[in-house]
Amino acid sequence: MPRTRAFYSVVQYLPDPGRAEAANAGVVLFVPSEKRIDVRTSQTLHRVRQFFAPGKQQLRRIELALEALKNRLTLAREEFKDDAEFARFVNARADAVRLTTPRLVVIDEPLSELNALYEELVGDPPPHASTASAHLPRRLAEVLGRLEVEGKVWRPGSITVPTSRRKFDISFAYQNGVTNFVRAEPLGKGVKLESRLEKLGFNGQLISQHLIDDKPGKLVVLSSDPGVKAETEQEFQRALREFHVRFVPYNQTDEFAAEVEKTAH
Repeated sequence: MPRTRAFYSVVQYLPDPGRAEAANAGVVLFVPSEKRIDVRTSQTLHRVRQFFAPGKQQLRRIELALEALKNRLTLAREEFKDDAEFARFVNARADAVRLTTPRLVVIDEPLSELNALYEELVGDPPPHASTASAHLPRRLAEVLGRLEVEGKVWRPGSITVPTSRRKFDISFAYQNGVTNFVRAEPLGKGVKLESRLEKLGFNGQLISQHLIDDKPGKLVVLSSDPGVKAETEQEFQRALREFHVRFVPYNQTDEFAAEVEKTAH
């Protein structure tokens, strides 16, 4: 794609306009020549939590407001004939979730630029707890970045497991007939494998047996440690199958990335 003019605006949460204190929560990129709008918002709202410490209900209202903004921008794609109309839309917003004045940027590829702006202006810290050291392989991370912008992949952070009502960390999720809850799991040295296997099997079985948000689900465990022993992966794959949990070995993550890219919707 040739270099072209685009405009970006930062999505901010501004609870008190009088104080003019805001937390960045996303980025919008508008390409006038293509009438293209791409939006990426934070799944964790880390900056909002850090700066304003909203309660659970308030946080949910912020999430709904962000979702409403994304839907409105998607519907408005054909309305913005040029950057002046996009700027008028931005300036007309007076909600707690609003957009900053659009700024010009010259880009090569919209999604790459959007992701770069997002990392620079918003970013999300790596998840805590057991998935903290679980780094997604490069190919899979690239695919997820594109699909997240398109709304085909999301990062729930954690889910509440049916029946047990316990929180369970999830790296990302996508739909392809069922909701696949993917958890990157390090299985290298220093990991208590037996207790890890029991936890994954227990939670995976509950996820497969009960609806989550009124939809059937499945746990997918992704081996995230390139140094893990093949025997360990084979043991996990064999045991987790009994609990209706899918296991993806580390050396198959590129194939898994291609599958997600093809089937996620």
